[in-house]
Amino acid sequence: MSKKRRNFWDVRSPVLRPLWLRVVIVTASAGWALLEFLSGNMFWAIIFGTAAAYLYVQLLLKFDLPDED
Repeated sequence: MSKKRRNFWDVRSPVLRPLWLRVVIVTASAGWALLEFLSGNMFWAIIFGTAAAYLYVQLLLKFDLPDED
């Protein structure tokens, strides 16, 4: 009856089950970081680069769906 409260940073969602979708998300954020870097916006390049690194680890290296209760 009680649902476990999800953390904002928890990216384990059934919506993200397809591998292609996870690859697109990581690639888009890394591409945006590259675009910001090439434009000379180092602040946003660091923000999106960090997001891309976090998403790479969470969505591609450590992704597993929690058991349904």
